[in-house]
Amino acid sequence: MPAESDPKRAKAEANLYPEHTWAANHPNPITVKVLVPKEEVNSKFNFNGQTVMLNSIATNCTIKDLKDKLTSYLGGLPANKMKLSTVKIGVLKDNMSIAYYNFLEGENLMVGMKERGGRK
Repeated sequence: MPAESDPKRAKAEANLYPEHTWAANHPNPITVKVLVPKEEVNSKFNFNGQTVMLNSIATNCTIKDLKDKLTSYLGGLPANKMKLSTVKIGVLKDNMSIAYYNFLEGENLMVGMKERGGRK
């Protein structure tokens, strides 16, 4: 069987500026838009198709910090049960900052439920 590239790794982060450079050039807090899907099965967590605006987010804020802020908007959904993603990068890692991902004012994120292995 020929070796194939891993499709999960297709979205490269190679085009990003270094975190410290980005933070130095973008010192002001930003607003982040989080798009929440409409999912009946997750309606208890307010997955009603709304957009949540997170204001005054500092560039050193981590993805975990964003998830913690979202918990109150999503019916108490624990941060460790949600995943955040963008179109250009894919799923975001909890320990990375928004400067690492080069977020700009009005950045669009998508929230979803984390799925554990084997679940479809």
